[in-house]
Amino acid sequence: MAQLSATPHNQSAQDIVPVHSITNEKDHEVVHADHLQTAEEVRRTMSKGGQVQMRSKHDDLGLWATVKQNKVIAGVAMAAAFSASLEGYQINLNGGIISNKGFIALMPRDAKGAILGKYVSAWGGIQSTGQTLGQIFLQYATDALGRKVAMYILFAFLVASVIVESTVKGWQTWLVAKLFSGIGVGMLQTTLPVYIAEIAPNNLRGFLINAYTFWFCLGQLLAGVALNELNARKVNFKDAIYTQWGMIGIMGIIFVLLPESPWWLVGKGKLDKASRVLERYYGRIEGYNVADEVNVMVATIEAERVTAARNNQEGPWAVFQGRNLLRLLIAAAPKIIQQFVGLSVFNSYSTYFFQLAGNKNPFLVTVILGCVQLLAMLITAPLSDSIGRRPLTVYPYGITSLSVLALGIIGFFDYSSKSLGSLLIFFACLATFTTTGASAIGYVYASEIPTYRLRARTSGWGLALSNMVAILFSFCTPLMLNGDAKWGVKTGLFFGVAGSIATVVGWFILPEVARRSPAEIDELFEKKVPLRKFKGYKTEVEMVAEENRAIQEGR
Repeated sequence: MAQLSATPHNQSAQDIVPVHSITNEKDHEVVHADHLQTAEEVRRTMSKGGQVQMRSKHDDLGLWATVKQNKVIAGVAMAAAFSASLEGYQINLNGGIISNKGFIALMPRDAKGAILGKYVSAWGGIQSTGQTLGQIFLQYATDALGRKVAMYILFAFLVASVIVESTVKGWQTWLVAKLFSGIGVGMLQTTLPVYIAEIAPNNLRGFLINAYTFWFCLGQLLAGVALNELNARKVNFKDAIYTQWGMIGIMGIIFVLLPESPWWLVGKGKLDKASRVLERYYGRIEGYNVADEVNVMVATIEAERVTAARNNQEGPWAVFQGRNLLRLLIAAAPKIIQQFVGLSVFNSYSTYFFQLAGNKNPFLVTVILGCVQLLAMLITAPLSDSIGRRPLTVYPYGITSLSVLALGIIGFFDYSSKSLGSLLIFFACLATFTTTGASAIGYVYASEIPTYRLRARTSGWGLALSNMVAILFSFCTPLMLNGDAKWGVKTGLFFGVAGSIATVVGWFILPEVARRSPAEIDELFEKKVPLRKFKGYKTEVEMVAEENRAIQEGR
């Protein structure tokens, strides 16, 4: 129940007001408010110096108690996360199918019968460009029209990409397919983690958002299996492309059935619709009060609006203003660090390293790395809400940097020997294992660090910034490996040093926000609490929630 308490005497006028409840001004007795409170009511309470509760009583449950209590909504989030399997499947399938003889026969070739490099580069460049465009521009539809409409838009682009792929006749049509695919994938990456963050209980946000990366990794592994079957049976390469329709169909059904985000509905003043969503998926939980939960959302969003107006941080460019800019950089940091620790080396060009080690079986490479990635996610996902975001990001990236550095050192020796070749494989797998989990946490940071009002925009811009860095390295890494520099495996030295520097930066700027409510995260940033001291800081949002709970329990 949302209830009013007196404002702490030490509260600064510049602090976010952690608020809601109603009190009888005559005798200060608590009046229970079971109705849905509008933004106007919250604003009146705040203007009188009242405090509005912005933390749910269910946020105080332990991790496993939260899991048991929220099985239904966890299933909904898992269904939404399944969409990432198509992303992983499509990216891996399209990356591998260009080596198929039937596909090559349709494309311009050099004297040795290989596809001309400028076309391969164009396909990769247009897909990355499309991905960036999707990440930047869908956010406006996501904010204005809703998370569900955003899903339908990205679904249309993914369907278009598979249609064009299925009718490919030359390099031009494949170029168009890659543009549509990139836009769809970029939109998917900015929509699904944000959606999951908004429907998931605070105590399970990390676990359920990480499910997105788990499904992505599984999709990549399944693509490797499909490519292996394609090569073994010598069938038409389009048969492998057609397999994407199965996942597309399942994704479309899931998108239709998913509920709209209650946070978006509340933000648009559609309190009754938000209540119906919460009642449907949370209503069977003992002690769950829909009005309370909606009121927490209303209070949080209204407090953000008050803060934004006070700080002149409104409008389309608010994401780049004041503390919002810091939140954008933090949201983007884990994914940017991922590029500096050498993702393009041991992921995009992993086959190259395994071939250097004497392994001539690309399918085996795919299976090994796919299993390593799945193992990383099975470990990371359950720990992200108990151990926290920060240690599961900084420490693994540190190990990745050392692993890539070791790869570079091995480059000075005869790595074609059996012993050093095995060592090369070991460090490549270790780098893949550690960066997979840390990279997955990047989606968590991108989804929960921003304010609700700027969540879609901040997530979109943050992922776009990291993708711009990825485009840079996708161009530079081949030159390091096979260009005039002829660094080969020694390329690991560059990424080992660059990754170490990036990880140190991450150590100082990545805060711990596990199991924090959106209002608590807002308060921590507005009060300018040192980033490394977020963990353990007692927020006023917590204190108000505890005081109201004590009042309700008659203490």
